[in-house]
Amino acid sequence: MLRLFESGLGLAARAFDWLIAALVAALVVIVALQFVDRHFVDTGVAAPDQYARVALIWLTFIGFALALRAAVNIRVDLIDARLPPRVRNALSAAYDAVILALSLLLAVKGWKLIEIGRDQERLGTVLTEAVPAAALVLACLAIVAFLALRLALRLMGREIPSHHEYVD
Repeated sequence: MLRLFESGLGLAARAFDWLIAALVAALVVIVALQFVDRHFVDTGVAAPDQYARVALIWLTFIGFALALRAAVNIRVDLIDARLPPRVRNALSAAYDAVILALSLLLAVKGWKLIEIGRDQERLGTVLTEAVPAAALVLACLAIVAFLALRLALRLMGREIPSHHEYVD
């Protein structure tokens, strides 16, 4: 069962990788269209900066979820290197549990943002305010799944994959 969950999360991470690639490509197109619109011809794209902001919001949240999955997220670890391995592992597990709880809370509260934002248009676009809020909820749910797997592996005494295994 755990193996199936692990492979499903690996598939989700690959889908997130493709989503990030698509968002970066969209940002390149948006910025190029904005350049052409400003200096050469009218492209007819209204509020390209709003589309770029939404894409950047999605990139930020999904990127953070993938960083947490690979355990390469930025955090202050002044004392970690000086602690014994068992204490360091316990500290990492406690950190994962706190981030898991906060992510669950953010996902629940983010869902309310989606409900409220459905009726609020982003000016000049076809998007609503629910679109950036959806990035928060999706990323939080991914973080919950990734950290739940990591904590389950720790409880079972299994080896937690290093970030090198995710990057390859």
